[in-house]
Amino acid sequence: MKNKIRIIIACLLILNTVHLLAQSDYEKWLKKDQQKFDDYKTEQDKLFMQFLEDDWKQFQVFQGLKADDTPKPAEIPQAEPQPLQQTEIERNDRIKELFVPKIHKSMKSPGDLKVKEETAQFKTKKQTQKTDVLSLNVDFYEAPISLPDETSLKISLKGKPNNESIAEYWKKISNAEFEGSLQKTESYKKSLALNDWGYCMLLYDIGKVINNGDEAEALLFTWFMLNKSGYDTKIGYSNEQVYLLMPSKDEIFGAPYFTIDNRRFYVMSLDGKELELGSMYTYEGDYPDANKIVSLNLNTLPVLCGNVPKQVNFSYNGTNYTIKYTYNKNIVNFLNTYPHTSYPIYFNTPLMDQSYSSLVEQLKPILSGKSKSEALNILLRFVQTAFEYKTDQQQFGKEKCLFAEETLFYPYCDCEDRSVIFAYLVKKLLGLEVIGLDYPGHIATAVKIDNVPGDHVMVNGKKYLICDPTYINANIGMSMPRYKNVKPEIVQISQK
Repeated sequence: MKNKIRIIIACLLILNTVHLLAQSDYEKWLKKDQQKFDDYKTEQDKLFMQFLEDDWKQFQVFQGLKADDTPKPAEIPQAEPQPLQQTEIERNDRIKELFVPKIHKSMKSPGDLKVKEETAQFKTKKQTQKTDVLSLNVDFYEAPISLPDETSLKISLKGKPNNESIAEYWKKISNAEFEGSLQKTESYKKSLALNDWGYCMLLYDIGKVINNGDEAEALLFTWFMLNKSGYDTKIGYSNEQVYLLMPSKDEIFGAPYFTIDNRRFYVMSLDGKELELGSMYTYEGDYPDANKIVSLNLNTLPVLCGNVPKQVNFSYNGTNYTIKYTYNKNIVNFLNTYPHTSYPIYFNTPLMDQSYSSLVEQLKPILSGKSKSEALNILLRFVQTAFEYKTDQQQFGKEKCLFAEETLFYPYCDCEDRSVIFAYLVKKLLGLEVIGLDYPGHIATAVKIDNVPGDHVMVNGKKYLICDPTYINANIGMSMPRYKNVKPEIVQISQK
């Protein structure tokens, strides 16, 4: 028995020794791998900094792509109210159940936001030695952002912006302890469901707080962090001002731009100010591995609180209705920063869950049991008459397409805004295919519905009945007179 115990103890000692040796080998490997990473990072930034010091060129800046600038009507026509024409087949094709997607629970208050803490694969020596870490707090549209208070990230641009001062900025910030903040911002990007533009705005807001509101240093911080996150982004300067430059997968209207290697770099305004530039100095090369191109797609809206109640009125067939709903004020504020882009982006962006749910609760009893054509007509009259009309020039002094969430907020909207929200309600509430119709100076929609007469367009062998949310009191199948014989361009809309 004693021999067995001795054998067991000996085996345990051997196993413990092997474990200690293995652990020691692992720690040596990890340390060696960490050193390789640090050396690679240091060399990468060193080479890029040298590139910034030497290689800058002057580029002629074009004043921005123009969207359709055909004047929109200052006043819109009204059709004579008339009964809806339906075939016998269509009258009997009643809606049994409205298509209402599941409404996901989202944040009710800023305190609900939680960011998953993740352990970085590599930690610098300074980070591992820290015990008490202060936090930097940023208010991102009322969502509380808390980051490590890395005072070393507050880098001042020495002197006027030029290749040397910007290279020196890169040198200092790349040697600072930025990894913790970068990791946290990328975690917030996921938890807030931010798209690429949302991530840019998050970094910009953080940069303003770190740099006490200094615009140039906030843009430089945003440029640095975007590159470190793998985005193809440049910085430029002109007339002692610093500018953020980025290519985009989507067209951006009104933003100055120039091209490098067949890539169109837009000069982005993150503070909402319009930019006018003649030329710009920047570099031609790219930061290693920074090859992601910013996309403006908004398949989901950011997770932000801020529901505000509102009500509108409309009438249909002599019956008056009051529709009470909510819109999200912080989403509206976020969308107000959005670049003016192509129509599919607006058509394919959803409403906030709470906003859509509040509309569904009000519209569902009005639409239930109706034929598809009558349900379409009710939705058409809702958008035609519940929202007052003004052109973008009248309301904003410039062209501005509204997302559906914005239309719920602003006091006025024009043709493309009405078409965007109408199309969303049709595909989500009724489950019908809908497309956008792009006429010179006007946007309308068309819906795939069978057995209903009226004006229509044929697309890929399918008949789409024209539905104009701007032509007051017009039924489905009625074109605005001035566009009745005009062939529109088709705007494809995702049916998801």
